[in-house]
Amino acid sequence: NQAAGYGAVRGGVRFCAAYPITPATEVLEWLAPALPKIGGTLVQAEDELASINMIVGASYGGVPSVTATAGPGLSLMTEAIGLAVAAEVPIVVIDVMRGGPSTGIPAKSEQSDVNIAVNGLHGDAPRLVVAPNSIADCVSATQWAVYLAEAMQSPAIVLSDQYFGQTRAVVDPPADIGLVTARLKPGAGEEGYKRYAITASGISPMAIPGNPGTAYTADGLEHNERGLPSSQSGDHIRQLDKRAKKLEQFDYGPRWADIEGEGELALVTFGSCTGAAREALARAAAEGIKGRLVSLRLLSPSRPEHMASALAGATRVLVVEQNHTGQLYRYLRAEYDLPGKVKSFRHPGPLPMRPDEIHQQITQWSRS
Repeated sequence: NQAAGYGAVRGGVRFCAAYPITPATEVLEWLAPALPKIGGTLVQAEDELASINMIVGASYGGVPSVTATAGPGLSLMTEAIGLAVAAEVPIVVIDVMRGGPSTGIPAKSEQSDVNIAVNGLHGDAPRLVVAPNSIADCVSATQWAVYLAEAMQSPAIVLSDQYFGQTRAVVDPPADIGLVTARLKPGAGEEGYKRYAITASGISPMAIPGNPGTAYTADGLEHNERGLPSSQSGDHIRQLDKRAKKLEQFDYGPRWADIEGEGELALVTFGSCTGAAREALARAAAEGIKGRLVSLRLLSPSRPEHMASALAGATRVLVVEQNHTGQLYRYLRAEYDLPGKVKSFRHPGPLPMRPDEIHQQITQWSRS
């Protein structure tokens, strides 16, 4: 949690509004004294609804903003995240997943917010979903999420979990990811400003309130290129295409996943299951069973061509995750053409995913 807060600051965040919730509160406790030191502000809001709307407002005013919560809070935030999609306002929501549904098991880990993160908004509402795969990566992945949100003027959800969030570890200082967070803004004296102009990249200049000649309406209604509310079919389709295209065409580089090893067996996982999967593959390799690891960092948007390359030559794919229904497995089957035989191995919290049980799945499957 402290690493995620640090990553947000390194990404350029200078405003946080949030309501305490287990197991995300340490993000706020770290940011509370850290932000004022660099000219930033943290506000403890009265609830999650206020938190998400505060950061939408702060970001609309030009300040990179973040909130941190867990599953119940994310549920309350979904409508306002949809507003940020429609108004193209960049925000970052750190979701430290815990056992659910409802109040569930607040102090134990579970990767059961995949569905709500990638599919949980009404309407066609593309958004970024990033998942760190180690405690140190909570710094880099969160910093990357801020960069992506600001560059594409889009909401980004960071899927951490209780296992990462409330663990202490000694790690090497994470290297800077080498990306400068910046938001595309209109030039000085620009005439005929169109906030939602249709561009080749899908990204249009976002003005800061108060700049002469760049006033526009930003709300949840569909709009034309100037931001005026419109119910015309052409405007709706053009804006839907615009919001989808900017995420689909963006160059995410190699950070979309960590890919290790080789072999006909591939383990696909994300988040805190990565370490256990890596150790299980090492044990299998000692027994002569070759396998590769694909740990997803970018869950949404999907990267079909990149995944096809990562899994080239694989004949068996084992999807490993910590939830009851195989949420990642179902998402992958919907978004990707996975090669060969595909199998899901999952179990919910509160017990962590262990290397030995993944190793057993590998060895049993390799003998069948």
